[in-house]
Amino acid sequence: MPAPTASKLTSTWDTARHDGHGWPLFLSSVTIEGLRGWNGESVEFRYPVVAIAGVNGAGKSTVLKAAAAAYQSAAGSTTLYPDDFFPRTPWEDVRGVVLGYTTRSGAVTDTVTVRKPTSRWRGAPDRKKRDTFFLDVSRIQPANTQIGYGRTAQEAISRGVTATLEANELSQVSRTLGRSYDGARIERSQGKQIGVLIRDGIEYSNFHQGAGEDSILDLIALVTEAPDKALIIIDEVEASLHPMAQRGLMTELMRLALEKKLQVIVSTHSPFILEQLPSVARVFISVDRAGSRTVLYGVSSDFALNLMDDERHDELDIYCEDDVAVYLIERILALGAPETLARVRITPVGAASAVQALSDVASRGKLPRPALCVVDADIASGSTYLQLPGSRAPEKEAIEDLADTHWSAVAERLGRPAGEVLDAKDAALLIPNHHAWCGEIATRLGGTMRPSKVWEAVADVWVRDVLGEPAAKDWSEPVDGALRATE
Repeated sequence: MPAPTASKLTSTWDTARHDGHGWPLFLSSVTIEGLRGWNGESVEFRYPVVAIAGVNGAGKSTVLKAAAAAYQSAAGSTTLYPDDFFPRTPWEDVRGVVLGYTTRSGAVTDTVTVRKPTSRWRGAPDRKKRDTFFLDVSRIQPANTQIGYGRTAQEAISRGVTATLEANELSQVSRTLGRSYDGARIERSQGKQIGVLIRDGIEYSNFHQGAGEDSILDLIALVTEAPDKALIIIDEVEASLHPMAQRGLMTELMRLALEKKLQVIVSTHSPFILEQLPSVARVFISVDRAGSRTVLYGVSSDFALNLMDDERHDELDIYCEDDVAVYLIERILALGAPETLARVRITPVGAASAVQALSDVASRGKLPRPALCVVDADIASGSTYLQLPGSRAPEKEAIEDLADTHWSAVAERLGRPAGEVLDAKDAALLIPNHHAWCGEIATRLGGTMRPSKVWEAVADVWVRDVLGEPAAKDWSEPVDGALRATE
């Protein structure tokens, strides 16, 4: 479920977007050619806060570094150059590189190209101006491993500048970490800083803080001090944070993105980070067996985790829209081709459009593993994906097709009287939104009844008594064929 701050951010983004009340400065896309295996692919940013996921080596950090070099500094940050991120080294001779940027300034869209044909970067002075801040994974380096930490601490105390976090900033740190702090401040000296927290009357610096405390204090301080409309880029945003803190951090980042009209781009391996974002804010970089990249948008956290998980024993991925479809596919295979169940993994991806886009990628062999995609029956047929049986959405197909005798079987599975279940079903069908039908039935049955339990009972009976074994076998044949192709 998205973070509580996501709905308001989405509403403002949908209504204001690039006008004076929205995000008048916005990096819309980055195109990379000639760097670390990138061959002209583009990554689009379609929301104020975007998370980029993918396996190690997929190119997430390359995208973030390229994005960090999209602008010249305005006033509150230091100008970052491509050579800061992609320098020539004894091991790499960086040349033949092209970085393309699409930016928006209000209603005006501009494109800028920065390139390094041979030994020098060209086009950097043509970049637009915008404050940009890049936080790499070095931010979580323990303070006691930093050279000269003790001297930095003394300089910060004697000659440095103190920035005390205001009450709202302190609340953001406390909410993110899930514990209450009495105060916090940043001591800065000669480009270095020391974070100090106060809890239960005891103050302690980042020399004695946990890595998560150190990381969050620095990050919240930076984001809250950043000028409005700035671009904030964070590599491995979940580093050193437990799941609750990861969720809390994304909640605060979306809150600050709305308040200050910031654009935030992060990389992640964490499903907890992806779950906090609406589907439009999720980007996945897939690398196939030949090493070529495909950029996927709007994927579910389950899908991302599935492709990032190396502990796999199944042979075929089946991607569908949601958990309703997952269970229905499982039941159809159990009746039509039960031997396939131990060899496949069924994963919800999100909207039908995401499944259709993924099916094109899968059909060209551009995913790390063999895959089939399945859309609901109310989606137009296509050559690269399967449809669920019938002609309507799964809930409509099953719930509307069951006769009273079938509902008696459903009631038996739910452990409730048939008349009570039928009354609940009749009431649910009055609701226009079919996605709410199982929830309405569960509510009317009361007790500990869950919508998922209602759907499982309905799907079990529909597959067995309405669809039937011959149709289940016919539907399962492409799955069985895809598995035979992997042998």
